[in-house]
Amino acid sequence: MILETISPTETWGEFSARLPAANPHLKQLSPAERMVAVHIAEGFSNREIAVALGKSTATVKNQVSAVLHKLGVPTRARLIVRLR
Repeated sequence: MILETISPTETWGEFSARLPAANPHLKQLSPAERMVAVHIAEGFSNREIAVALGKSTATVKNQVSAVLHKLGVPTRARLIVRLR
C-alpha cells in the first residue's frame, strides 16, 4: 500500500506534509483534503472522518467532493484504488 501510517511521535500536520512523497496523487490536494483522503482510504464514513478530524459532516462532505474532483475519480472506491 502506498499510503503510510502516522508514527506515534508525529503530529497530523507532519504526517500530512510527508504524504505527497508517499503518493504523488496527493500532491494536488490541500493538507486538509489529504487527511480526508487518507481516512477514506482507510474505509471511514463521512461521519467517522468528521469525528476523527474535529470537523462538521458538511465540511467533510465538501472536502470529499473536492478530493474526488481533483483526482478525477467518480467514487470513493475508485479513490481507494488510485491511492493504493
